[in-house]
Amino acid sequence: MKLLIFGSFIENKDILTTFFKSKLVVVDETSEAEEALDLARFYDYDAVLLRITDTRPAEIELIRRLRIGGLRCPIVAVAHSLGEAGRLRVLEAGVDDLIVSATSQEEIFLRVQNQVRRSRGFQSPSLVLGNIEINMNAKKIFVGAHEVTLTKKEYQIVEILALRKGCVLSKEAILDHLYGGLDEPNPKIIDVFICKIRKKLLAMGADDLIETNWGRGYMVVEKRAADPANPITANPETDITDSRLTTGMFLRVGT
Repeated sequence: MKLLIFGSFIENKDILTTFFKSKLVVVDETSEAEEALDLARFYDYDAVLLRITDTRPAEIELIRRLRIGGLRCPIVAVAHSLGEAGRLRVLEAGVDDLIVSATSQEEIFLRVQNQVRRSRGFQSPSLVLGNIEINMNAKKIFVGAHEVTLTKKEYQIVEILALRKGCVLSKEAILDHLYGGLDEPNPKIIDVFICKIRKKLLAMGADDLIETNWGRGYMVVEKRAADPANPITANPETDITDSRLTTGMFLRVGT
């Protein structure tokens, strides 16, 4: 996941950003509203997390501006304490979830992750594609009951592509989700990662879900098994194995 966190540290012991990074989340962080708007405009975030206090009404305005600007990913607000009037203002502004007085960083992480997963069309706790299960909580991938051994970067790539099922991601976009613009290697490294991922998944009997879109990047496409009760029938208008071919009748054009 890639996350934008907005707001100042509420207290010195706030370790929210560090905790998210420990969960393989790439984090951009700012306390400036205009910078937050620019970042949300130019980067593809899985969610925006806002630190909310009673004393900064500008945070409410930021939520409204993010929504007016077309931000489609979940917005989650978190506060150590917030009165009823403040909670209502935050919810009315358009956040997807408001977390007040969370007992742990783990609770905040799981609630943000659940919002991301549901916003991408996955209702179950894991991302299930074909015979592959991506457990976002454990950061592990299974084929049936067997775990596939992947490195952290390999896991992140599979998760990134799965959350954007059906969408082509360029190598540069994948790199941004892996490194967040810091010390990024040559984009060709993504080809190497994908090759290794494919070999490991296929060796475990996994469906081949990662497709190459030449010149553009990679995407995950869920291949559904054909329904034996509804077999695909040939279209007589488009099926090239029609009677003209089997009887040797051809029309030559442009001799």
